Amino acid sequence: MFRRIMLAILMIITAILVWNIAHVEGWVIANWLFLGFLLLDVKMDQKNHTWTYFLPRGVVLLGVLFFLYHYAPYIWYKLAGWEMKNVKHIFNWNQLFRSIPFNDGAIFRIYRPEWFTQFLRWVYGYGFSLALWISVIRSFMAKDGPKMLRYVLSAHAFQLPIIVPFYTTVMLQEVWFVLGDPDGMNRHFTHQQALLWVQNCFPSMHTSVSFAILLISLREKGKIFKYTMATYCGLVIFSTLYLEIHWVIDVLGGLVLGYSTVKIVDVLYAKVAARIASNQSLELSVPSISPVERNPQP
Repeated sequence: MFRRIMLAILMIITAILVWNIAHVEGWVIANWLFLGFLLLDVKMDQKNHTWTYFLPRGVVLLGVLFFLYHYAPYIWYKLAGWEMKNVKHIFNWNQLFRSIPFNDGAIFRIYRPEWFTQFLRWVYGYGFSLALWISVIRSFMAKDGPKMLRYVLSAHAFQLPIIVPFYTTVMLQEVWFVLGDPDGMNRHFTHQQALLWVQNCFPSMHTSVSFAILLISLREKGKIFKYTMATYCGLVIFSTLYLEIHWVIDVLGGLVLGYSTVKIVDVLYAKVAARIASNQSLELSVPSISPVERNPQP
């Protein structure tokens, strides 16, 4: 009875955490439907752990990840404000990137129907976090804590230390702003707001986050999740060009960054797995000592 009560409490906590994740990210009905659709084949990737074993660990991990991510936007806004006031960028790449042929991605905007533009605004608007949280929640439902952490490390945690030096030394603003076009996201920025929020373009973190998740999702067994998530991440990357947010070189840099952090985490996980296997083999190789051997008779 006690075990059932604890499981019920942990399930309620899980539901509260997922609801709060959605609330912080401002999910709309389409986001919830997207999550539900991608959970349809979660059993294809489920571990053999019992829920009794996994839930206490999984809830703690999900709670820690939510706590860290909950305060990430606040920290990011503070960093952006501090950067605007204090950082004197060493390089200004606006005119350089504008002068490179085809770098503005105009080829990706030949066909621009209104319905597709609205759809890609949804894709891009949630592209920084939706793919990550759906992947983490699905990994939770698959009872796979290490995979939850793998998505977070590859798509966010290991990328930030690499990308921040670029953002603090290189001034590169969004394509639409440099070209004098309307904002593809229709964010209604004032000029002062635009100066704050349209910098930090190289490399494209929307691209690096999406590409990292795309690469990991292709390792999943569930075909619904694998191919749908890969398509969504590909659309996020495409939307950065279609909506005149990023330059082509930004996207290429993001692809390199995303691939690199996935491989870094792969190496880290391989080292941890090798260390665990080594410790287990050492334990098995230690001979057991019988009571007689511990206390030999005179």
